[in-house]
Order: sequence, then C-alpha cells, then structure tokens
Amino acid sequence: MIEPVLEVRDLKTHFPTERGIVKAVDGVSFALFPGETLGVVGESGCGKSMTALSIMGLVPRPGKIVGGEIRLMGENLVGKPERELRRLRGNRMAMIFQDPLSTLNPVMRVGDQVVESIRIHYRDLVSGGNGTTRLPLSWRRSRREAWERAVALLEKVGIPAPAERMMAYPHELSGGMRQRVMIAIALSCNPAVLLADEPTTALDVTIQAQILDLMQRVQEEYGTSILLITHDFGVVSEFCHRVMVMYAGRAVEAAPLDELLTNPRHPYTQGLLDSIPRLGDRTHVVRPIEGTVPELHALPPGCPYCTRCPLADDYCRQVEPARFDVGPGHWVACHKAVPAGQPAGQPEEA
Repeated sequence: MIEPVLEVRDLKTHFPTERGIVKAVDGVSFALFPGETLGVVGESGCGKSMTALSIMGLVPRPGKIVGGEIRLMGENLVGKPERELRRLRGNRMAMIFQDPLSTLNPVMRVGDQVVESIRIHYRDLVSGGNGTTRLPLSWRRSRREAWERAVALLEKVGIPAPAERMMAYPHELSGGMRQRVMIAIALSCNPAVLLADEPTTALDVTIQAQILDLMQRVQEEYGTSILLITHDFGVVSEFCHRVMVMYAGRAVEAAPLDELLTNPRHPYTQGLLDSIPRLGDRTHVVRPIEGTVPELHALPPGCPYCTRCPLADDYCRQVEPARFDVGPGHWVACHKAVPAGQPAGQPEEA
C-alpha cells in the first residue's frame, strides 16, 4: 500500500477576535500521495489558503493550530518549534504564493533571493535531510556555485536570458516572470511537497497555460506531490488527479477528478459547477449560488451551507452532517447528498 507523503487529520486553525472565535480551518482531513496533484476548490473565505499556511507553519498571529495532525512523510509537524519548521520549509515542502510581487523582497535582486534559499538548506541537501540525497556529498556550496545553480533554475522555469534576469528587481519583471521566479525558489531544494496557492490567478490565459505546463513538467521530472489551491475548475480539469471542495473552513466533498466533474454529490459542489458557463453548450443554464459564505465567527448551527442550500430542511439546520462514502475514493458531508445525475434544487421524488 502506498503511503501518503502528506496527511492532514482533523486540522483546526482558529483566530480569537473581539467578535468571537474565527474557525478558519475546522476539522479538515485529506491525504496527498507521491506524484499526485490534489486540487482544493471553493469560494474566497472557505479556508483554502489558511489550510496551506497551517501546513507550512505560517499561520499569522493571533491565529494558531488548536487541534489535529499534519504528517509530512510520517512526521507530525504540529507543535514543532519554529527552528525545526524553518529547516523543513523549502527543503521537504515549499509554497508558491498567490501574489509574487508582495511575496518577493522588493529591495533584493531576484537572483539573490534564489541563492539565499539554496544556501540556507545546503546542509540538508547534501545530507539527504528531506528523505533522499539530492546532491553529491562532494558538492561545495560556495556563493559562486549557488549563483550558477540559481541561473540554471531560472533557465529551467523558462526565463529568457536568466543570467541577466538574476540582476533584476521584482518590480522590473512581468507577473508571469515573477511567478516563474517564485517557482524557481520553491524548487531550489527539490521539495517532496509543493503547495501552490492560486499560482495563476493574476495571469492572462496564455501565461496561465505556460505556468501550469511548467508545474506539470516539474512534477514529472522530480515526482513532486502538489496541493493546488484554485477557484478555477478549468485549471482543475487540466491538472489535478483528485479534488477536495471546501466551504466555511470545512471539507465537504472529495473525489477523483472525473467522478467529481460528472457526479457531484454535494449541493455546493454542483452549485459551483452550474455557475460556470460551458462553451458550445446552449442547453446549459448558468445558475449562480445565491448568498455569501457565512461569517466564520458566527456559523449557523447544523450544516454551514444550510443558509444557501435549496435542499436544506430543519434537520440540516440543526445537525452537522458527517462525511460518508458514496463511491470509490468519493465521500461527501451532506444529509441530502444529491443523487447521481440530479440537479441541485430538484429534490428526489418519492
């Protein structure tokens, strides 16, 4: 049996506020296997990015992980001191952030930022600290050699004239180029797990395709496992093996890609799919989901989706649904999981 490279169990990340406890991540569980891409989808405010930040140990204060486990290659990260987490970041796991312009240091040349990542993790690289020996023991990480490796990385991610671009500052590069620099930094130590937080959101469709193609080539070359956070089902359908749907800090459905797209069982999942225009399908009626995601400090009792769900009844409003299996690798957390092929909003006839 193949063991997951990353396993999250009942993860809970909360933020104390004057208005109450914000449950940004509330009992999320999933597994990510070697060489797999798991897509995480949902509206803004559903807890997707906070799940990734929790895994990286980068939860902003005053938030903190209050429960659950995060097992990276069998090692539980929850409760580890910052010094140990810093050793793992970039080495065993890395993250591509949504906005590279605000993530990259504006007063450092991009080359220096790539080199910094390489040199910080030199000892772990030569000792195989991330589970395998990535570089020969005889390799000496002088600044010159680190610079040469950084140039090679920029070339690998498709940046033209990489030696010249090493001297540029982030604001001198286009959005696509900055995102490629972020990918180069993330890949500098060949991490086992790559967390990509909407890496193509601010890019035009041509650059989006190039970035996704680059990530796919990297995955094939290094066997990297990718957790891809996105709101774009087009990206999901082209790139992911499995998909997890989040709503109000919770995971509400997960399934293999084809199964989720053709047989969504949660009304929220079907609502997301129904709200997407379909090119060339004149019979498809776009149905936007009414309402908004509830405030996470004041979630309704019962199912968090009950205030927007066309199938909700009094039982849904009182009892929180548990997850249950509806097919191979397919589970859903809903009292009224939509039967296969039936549109949300049309309850099954007796």
